[in-house]
Amino acid sequence: MPLTGGSFHDLESRASAVANELLSIKPEESVLIISHLDADGLAAGSILFSALVRSGAQPHLRIVKQLEGEVIKEISAMKPKYAVFTDMGSGQKSLLKDLVETKPIVVDHHQPEKSDMDLLEVNPHLSGFDGSNDLSAAGTAYLVAKKMAESNSDLSTLAIVGALGDIQDKGERGAFVGVNSIIAEEAVKMGLMTVKKGLRLYGFESRPLVKCMEYTIEPFLPGLSGDEGACYKLLKGIGIDPRRQDGGWKSVSDLTKDELRTVINGMIKYMISQGMTSREAESIVGAVYVLNNELPETPLRDAREFASSINACGRLGKYGLGVSICLGDRGNALSELKEILQDYRKAISGYLKWLQSSSEAVRVLPNVQAILGGSVVDEKMIGTLASIAYSSKQFTTEKPIIAFAKASKGVKVSGRATPDLVRRGLNLGAVMKEASEKLGGSGGGHNIAAGAQIPDGKEAEFLSIADALVSKTVSGVRL
Repeated sequence: MPLTGGSFHDLESRASAVANELLSIKPEESVLIISHLDADGLAAGSILFSALVRSGAQPHLRIVKQLEGEVIKEISAMKPKYAVFTDMGSGQKSLLKDLVETKPIVVDHHQPEKSDMDLLEVNPHLSGFDGSNDLSAAGTAYLVAKKMAESNSDLSTLAIVGALGDIQDKGERGAFVGVNSIIAEEAVKMGLMTVKKGLRLYGFESRPLVKCMEYTIEPFLPGLSGDEGACYKLLKGIGIDPRRQDGGWKSVSDLTKDELRTVINGMIKYMISQGMTSREAESIVGAVYVLNNELPETPLRDAREFASSINACGRLGKYGLGVSICLGDRGNALSELKEILQDYRKAISGYLKWLQSSSEAVRVLPNVQAILGGSVVDEKMIGTLASIAYSSKQFTTEKPIIAFAKASKGVKVSGRATPDLVRRGLNLGAVMKEASEKLGGSGGGHNIAAGAQIPDGKEAEFLSIADALVSKTVSGVRL
């Protein structure tokens, strides 16, 4: 598939430079990988950890909420010879300058901060690609790993999981675009993955249909997500019995082609009735990514469910579990994962109920809308809540969502936008960076999703600044 907008040759050259440096690391030399807690970060860190171990190095992997001054101080105190930052680092180069006795290496996909620092870095933005759509951190890490050894091609499925975790299936009907499409093709050619058309529901490949609907959170299905009874009622209402004749739940494989068509049409009509546009509703049908080496009855068979699973681990602070699953643990880790997923769905459901019932949880300005999570919402979950909120009738897709939650230090800010807003000129990463720095904080990210850290009590001021910035950059014309 031809690539547009960037130079794949340049990207590969940068990946080769990083790969060569990593291959030069001797077993006795200390190397620390630092990565983000979300699905893309866990996958990216695990890819490079695997590649380094296979090359004979002895890396350590640390997962963090965000890259901040305290993390840099802790790394400096440990004095590793190398610090490899995955899914972070490009937007925090000013912090990396404080690493005196450690050589930093960055494998990222966020919008890079301008710097005169002599830094070994690979990032799709530096090669003309869009890190929000064309390549995730896990995909970038995979390019490096493959340059380290062709045998690391088996890590391509983790790159796909990371891309899906960052919702980079932005092509027609949930297909991949850019460099992600190349990685997906490699995984298919190797027999590691199968791509087929279906409902883009949670666990569509392996779970009972009614459970697929109930467990789907991203996208949030109004009135269905988290409510088995409502899902059962919808299926019965369109003429589909959710149970087989033996009493068990029907899975997709139990449906005839006509029944599957009935389910798809019924789902689309229902979503439109809940206020979604026909385009948004129809997007629920598209590419389903099946990981062939995973057992059908596990939550890892469907690549989207795999991504959601390790994201839940990260958001609930179970970093070790998420990494273990990425590294291939299919024993006790899977049993523990089932409990984590239940806790995660329960937490999301609770936050959504709070959001719908609290009169003080939402604030609307002329150009932005806000979720004031305070101490109610865990700082690790506020970004997920902001993403899901677009599926709620409380929020419009005409404005970006900016969500706040009390953090261990200051306030965590998460911003989310829509592809249409980005097409109309919005760069949310730039907005978050400028608004936070004016208040003595820090921020950045992608044009469609970004984050920041600001001092306590500055939420209203931040919103005012962000509202003005969005007003200046977003055109009123829908493209």
